[in-house]
Amino acid sequence: YHIENKEVIMKIELNKTYDFDLTDTMSFGDIKQERLYEFFKDGRNASFMLEEQLIHWFPELTRVEGNKDHDHIGENGVKYDAKNFTKGGLNFMPSNQIGAGRKFDSVIAYKKANKLVYICCDIVDFPKVRVIFKSGKDLVEDFPKCRVTKTNREVLFG
Repeated sequence: YHIENKEVIMKIELNKTYDFDLTDTMSFGDIKQERLYEFFKDGRNASFMLEEQLIHWFPELTRVEGNKDHDHIGENGVKYDAKNFTKGGLNFMPSNQIGAGRKFDSVIAYKKANKLVYICCDIVDFPKVRVIFKSGKDLVEDFPKCRVTKTNREVLFG
């Protein structure tokens, strides 16, 4: 993230909301930026690129390639998992518990959450992105179904 040709580097602080603006920073072939912004409001499209962008905003993170149970690891060994808040809300339950025919298992979900810090990325207003780091333990206490509904967006990021 650049301001006046200077790189802005953030230090990770739990429960602090960071604001980023990616306006006029992206292109892909002949696709108009406004169309790209719409694509990036969908977590399936945004997740891979945001996981990579996070290491530039927060250099203490190292990206973990492949489908592991976390997306980043910190210099301190802490495991981080990035999740996107979209117009439908945010799920932080294990991915094998999300989707048709799958069931939420609180024991497994809480066990995983307690080992992680979640990087919650609000992409509802993309290209404006809000990021907050939340301990899994705190998220589970506040949202025991491992889901933050769209009505609780400001509770999470506010």
